Amino acid sequence: MQRSDRAPGPVEHTAPRLAQRRAAAPTAVVATAVLALTACGPGPDGGLERSDAERVVVVPADAPASADAVAATEELGLLALRTAAEPDENALVSPASLSFALALLAEGARGETAASLDAALGASSQDRTSAYNALQGTLAAHDGDPGVAQDDELPEKPLLHLANQAVLDDQLSVEQDYLDALASAFDAGVQRTDLGSGEGKKVLDAWVNHHTGGLIEESAIQPEPSLRLVLQNAILLAARWEIPFEEHATSDEDFTGPAGTEPTEMLHGTQSLAYATRGEWAAVRLPYADAFHADVLLPPAGTDPSEVTPGQLTALIQALDAEEPQTVELAMPTLELEPPILDLAPTLEEAGLGGLYEAPDLSGISTTQSLFLSQAMQQAYLSLDEEGTVAAAVTELGMAESAAAPDESAVQMTVDRPYLLRIAHTETELPLFLAAVRSPQH
Repeated sequence: MQRSDRAPGPVEHTAPRLAQRRAAAPTAVVATAVLALTACGPGPDGGLERSDAERVVVVPADAPASADAVAATEELGLLALRTAAEPDENALVSPASLSFALALLAEGARGETAASLDAALGASSQDRTSAYNALQGTLAAHDGDPGVAQDDELPEKPLLHLANQAVLDDQLSVEQDYLDALASAFDAGVQRTDLGSGEGKKVLDAWVNHHTGGLIEESAIQPEPSLRLVLQNAILLAARWEIPFEEHATSDEDFTGPAGTEPTEMLHGTQSLAYATRGEWAAVRLPYADAFHADVLLPPAGTDPSEVTPGQLTALIQALDAEEPQTVELAMPTLELEPPILDLAPTLEEAGLGGLYEAPDLSGISTTQSLFLSQAMQQAYLSLDEEGTVAAAVTELGMAESAAAPDESAVQMTVDRPYLLRIAHTETELPLFLAAVRSPQH
């Protein structure tokens, strides 16, 4: 396709896109979510189930495996990115949300299941718990009300809200040690409800909506009779750039994607930024007002960004860490990404965790019921404009109860050849329907 001859021109704005998005968000739904959460009282149906375990925060110095956990999270994110969408569609994942959800599950895993989760999470046993505890504790310094996602302006200081929850079905017999581990290491709340019903879905929905500031409105988990446990992690970031882009400088430029070259709304600014190249890749780091940054990584023409290897990504990040800022004239697209719900099954399979769907050892969660992973979903949202960034993600892992082992003494009948079907009135034995079924395929 030939390049468009359309000259870039100024774009008229009435307000930054983030403000427009927040203004349009379902504030009434958020309010309902908050009320639903605070109104839950103790009890077996839709109530809170508290652990007496005190929250223990591990400092980074006492968690030497934290760096390994970060590296493992990066690799999980790349796996998720490659399976998140078709090659010609946008993809958005939250590596951190996925890792924290798996870390919650790992607290109840035993044997080979625990070993596979440890490998995927970059650390084993108590080292793993301490690493993710320390990472969550470090992020907690930036915690605040997720409702800022509804404000007209981004906060002066970035907000990073992270929350964990375990929702128990009223038929789950759960080990208290597991609940204690979730409370002490991950500050996870616990609710009990009927996960096979609409009421259970309301509990899941309200938590998701509240902890993402309404950016993600409902849970991706579908109620089913065998569902016994749902682990939820939510992450919300609301951060303004250290140096905002000038709104009047935003204009259209050509962007060449899978569908060809099209005019695209671009931010423009000249700033002192860390800039690095490795091979044919180029990278620039955009700092937020405090504590967070965005790395923009540009591959060579014709290379899909998801093809970056862990080694390439590490090299680019280390180069940006080491570079002194220099003057960079930057043009980059504004964004609003809200991809479809991501089924994490292919990602978990690639990460060596496919066994979670089969017969995992989750006896640390329940010793009387056999659980397996039946649903693993992630939802994400990101908006980026002249002012800064708002992003949210929720990862949910649903555990179902395995069917009871078949009774060896039971008579078995497999209807695998032509058969007769007779439907009759019970009292009179009057045959109402009679069929010779020879080819039941339909």
